[in-house]
Amino acid sequence: MFLEMVAKKRTEQILKATPEAEIKLTMDDSRLRCALQVFRNGELERLEFIESELTAGQQKFYDDYIDVAKNIGTLVLLYPESKYPRKMASAIYQAIMMEVRSRSRGEVDFQGFVFDDRGNIKQVN
Repeated sequence: MFLEMVAKKRTEQILKATPEAEIKLTMDDSRLRCALQVFRNGELERLEFIESELTAGQQKFYDDYIDVAKNIGTLVLLYPESKYPRKMASAIYQAIMMEVRSRSRGEVDFQGFVFDDRGNIKQVN
C-alpha cells in the first residue's frame, strides 16, 4: 500500500507539470517495487521506478534500469529516504548512471528522487 501512496503523489507531481500525460502504475509480483509508465500522445515517454527499502540499491535491478535507459533514453528512480538519505542517494544514483552510460549508446536523461515515510518526494541532485 505504501508504494501506491508514493506512486499517487508522484503521479500528481507529473500531472501538475505535464497535464496531458497519461500515467499507468505497474506493480511487480512481490509488490516490493513498482513503476510509473508515463505516456504522452500515446507514446511511452519514460518509466519511473519506485523502489522499497528491500529493493532500493540492489545491483540485480540495474539491468532493468539499463534496458529502460537504452530503449527510452530517460531513467527516473525513487528510493526511500529512510535507507538512502539524499547525500547517499546521490552517490548511488551517480554510480548507477556511470553503469548506464557505459552500457548504453546516446545520451540518457536521468532524474533521482527520495521519498520519506509520509510519501513526500524530494529531488536529489
